[in-house]
Amino acid sequence: MLRFHIITIFPEMFSSPLSHSILKKAQEKGMISVGLSDLRGYTTDRHRTTDDYPYGGGQGMVMKPEPLVAAIEDARQISRKPRVILLTPRGRVFDQAEASRLAQEEELVLICGRYEGVDERVSSFVDDELSIGDYTLSGGELAALVIIDCVTRLIPGVLGNVKSPQEDSFSTGLLEYPQYTRPEEFRGMKVPEILLSGDHMKINKWRREMSLKLTAERRPDLINKQQSSEEEIKLRQVHPTRLYAALLHYPVYDKNGRVVTTAVTNMDIHDIARSARTYGLRGFYVVTSVKALQKLAQKIITHWETGYGSEYNHTRKEALARVRLKDTLDDVIIDVERECGEKPRLVMTSARSGKGRTPFGEARNMLEKEPSVPFLLLFGTGWGLTDAVLADSNYILEPIEGGTDYNHLSVRSAAAIILDRLLGKQ
Repeated sequence: MLRFHIITIFPEMFSSPLSHSILKKAQEKGMISVGLSDLRGYTTDRHRTTDDYPYGGGQGMVMKPEPLVAAIEDARQISRKPRVILLTPRGRVFDQAEASRLAQEEELVLICGRYEGVDERVSSFVDDELSIGDYTLSGGELAALVIIDCVTRLIPGVLGNVKSPQEDSFSTGLLEYPQYTRPEEFRGMKVPEILLSGDHMKINKWRREMSLKLTAERRPDLINKQQSSEEEIKLRQVHPTRLYAALLHYPVYDKNGRVVTTAVTNMDIHDIARSARTYGLRGFYVVTSVKALQKLAQKIITHWETGYGSEYNHTRKEALARVRLKDTLDDVIIDVERECGEKPRLVMTSARSGKGRTPFGEARNMLEKEPSVPFLLLFGTGWGLTDAVLADSNYILEPIEGGTDYNHLSVRSAAAIILDRLLGKQ
């Protein structure tokens, strides 16, 4: 049996999650037990104070060391060798490999931090510090529940099918392949034929390929760690990992060279979204600060994502799901940085020739050699992106040349050609 011991000021937060589904069954089977210690029970003042103002000033409150250390020492006396873990944003990131290691322990003591943090001296009394991700929670209680659930799933006998935890997302280092069940056809969407074939060798190969494609597209940081066959490496190259596109309606030039805001068009959103999906882009941004134009764009997206269009044409729905609306290019850069952990390199497109243009072949090689680096491909409307955007860009792609003196492609046509030259099969 694996024993969890939780130290918290809100023990009531655990009652409902622990009383349902897998965690409830695991307790009933005697595979896990969960004990709760109310930290306020270890205070010594009549107000049961667990926090105080930080030395040096600053916002918020800090959890006091006395009750926390008393609760930890009490937990160590009850058990022979518990592993004591402080849940804190500063800790190592909890992942599937860490869950597997924790599942081998006899007892885990999880300390739920609160407020602005925990007095630094408490760290001397714990064995480890963990974080469940790069975001902020109100306290460690939710993090503790995540760890309990994840670790419990790995205990033999907890799940009905012993192979289930082996096939979960992240258990192999990849995202899980798509799953289907009855009916075979739902609102025009059919189960892939290969899953109905009964050929388990081909099914396993398909599932592996789908896991690789999904991981390359959505979590490239995972796939970069994989040691893969030559065939799998080719699959990664077909699906670039961190490439985004943005269609800017401001700042762009009109035919007289004035900086203007252009109108959002239905066809641009549809066609570039479909190209983005076809070539595996991670996101397609439509950039305009005009609220009326944003409302129009959102109406188009909603029709295909949740309205009648989502039932009429599911492939269009899949493409439009990649569209994101932003006010400015800076907002796009912030969004990509938040998702990837670093600012994207800006790749500007232009119909104008000039010095320092990057050939398509060179840009293609750059994308393939640096799959973990985010790139943002910028498309302009009107008569093209302004010099201000050019000055901020890391690269400017060479123009598309058709062999004539006419060079006035629509932006959606240019986007399709450029994406094919950068990402299409050679």
